[in-house]
Amino acid sequence: MRKLRPLSWVIIAVNLLFVWWIIAGVGGAVAESCTGMTGDELSACEAGTAIGAGLGTIFILFLWVIVDIILLVIFLVTNKKGRECPSCGRKVKVGKTECEKCGHSFKQS
Repeated sequence: MRKLRPLSWVIIAVNLLFVWWIIAGVGGAVAESCTGMTGDELSACEAGTAIGAGLGTIFILFLWVIVDIILLVIFLVTNKKGRECPSCGRKVKVGKTECEKCGHSFKQS
């Protein structure tokens, strides 16, 4: 398996945090503050709780998209591209003068 960059782990952690936040937000939208209410008052309280949970979820999703776009731009800008070996096609890090797999010398190219 290919080794992940540290920024990749940050992106994974941020996305897991957002997943947890969504699950906790939607699952936590229980109308506990509505206990003891009856009739129209109970209906209004439950409706308010549902609307609040929906708005909160939309806000979290919007924030999630914005943060992921920012992380994607950072990931793409900081990506250290290697060059491809003309003999074997393997990626070779910038600064290396020889392919580790086939021994092709980049000094000749």
